[in-house]
Order: sequence, then structure tokens, then C-alpha cells
Amino acid sequence: MRSRKLQAILSCAIFVVIAKGYELLSDKPISALRVLMWSTLGVATYIGLSHLFGFDPHRTRLARFAPALQHYVDRWELRLGQATLAMLGCVVLAARFIDSENFVTAVVSGTLAAWTYFVLRLYSGGYKATAYGSN
Repeated sequence: MRSRKLQAILSCAIFVVIAKGYELLSDKPISALRVLMWSTLGVATYIGLSHLFGFDPHRTRLARFAPALQHYVDRWELRLGQATLAMLGCVVLAARFIDSENFVTAVVSGTLAAWTYFVLRLYSGGYKATAYGSN
């Protein structure tokens, strides 16, 4: 399962199921439509910002024979970190201005669905190591 679209849809669906499970366990009503909307926004923002900041574990601006630690820091810590923090900021701002009455639900749905997408990509082989540096 390496299709990014399928992984994005699946991560949103997984998070809606998790939210409904939380609703059952806590007896607190949660709108599945609201969770789906914010999950979709979070995943889409994460994907867009990852592209904008140049996160791609298969390409780097570093020299091919640079130490593996430099490749790791460049890809995973700097580029992915920028995308993740920017996504969090975007979701927080959007939730504050669009759906402030459900701020916590919006932020949790957006960020955790995006992180679910990242985990699906990581463990399904979407971010495999390259020949010139370990990820």
C-alpha cells in the first residue's frame, strides 16, 4: 500500500474510528463529520507543507557521500520538523478562527490524523532508505 491518496484517506478514516471509540468510552458526543473535516484538513496541510519544505526521504541537497547523520538531520529533523510544526500552527490558527467552539476537537483531529498519515507512510515502506544515506 504505497498510494499516498489511499494512505491519506485511510488515515482520516482511522482517526474517525478512533474518535467514535473515544465517544463510546467517554459518553461525550463527537461529530464524526467535524472530525473527518479537520482530519482531512490536517492531512492535506501536512502533505502540502512537506512538499513546500522539501521533505522527501529519497532526495537531498547534501552531497551523495556526506555522513549518514547529516542526511538524517537534513531530511527527518529539519525538513520534516518544519512541515510538522507549520502544520500544527496552521491547524491551530484555522481552528481558532473557523471553529473556536470546538477548538480542541479540531486541533486534535487535524494533527493526529496527519501523524497517523505519517506513520502509515513510514511503516508501509513509503519512506525507504536510499543507497547514499540511511533515513
